[in-house]
Amino acid sequence: MTNSWKPQELFISYHQFTIFQKNSKPPIIDWTDEAIEKGYAEADGAVSFEAQRNSKVFIILRLNSSDIVESYEKKATVPFHVSGDGINIESVMSKRLSFDLPKGQYVFTCYTVPAEASDLHADTYIIDAAAQ
Repeated sequence: MTNSWKPQELFISYHQFTIFQKNSKPPIIDWTDEAIEKGYAEADGAVSFEAQRNSKVFIILRLNSSDIVESYEKKATVPFHVSGDGINIESVMSKRLSFDLPKGQYVFTCYTVPAEASDLHADTYIIDAAAQ
């Protein structure tokens, strides 16, 4: 089983990206004032995380990682249930990234790593999926 997937490139639009169930459409998620303050919004088995800029970024998904993220601007944590054979990640009008994350209950922690602190020289979003 994969514990960390290689970095995947994604173009961010509307300052957000959404994680949702594989083989489904991303729901429309309403950003309330509370969601903006938390850095994420949830709806219909999906979660959208705030992105700092509309630009090319890298997404890194890690499963049950004990590696510490040393330098980040923001961190948001949310429970998430994978009901099928994985998850998709996309932003509005971007390509869809797919990951074969096993079915189960997780806690997702999304770290926002700015370009100047990233080895990839672009904003990077590290998503730690901790199985519960």
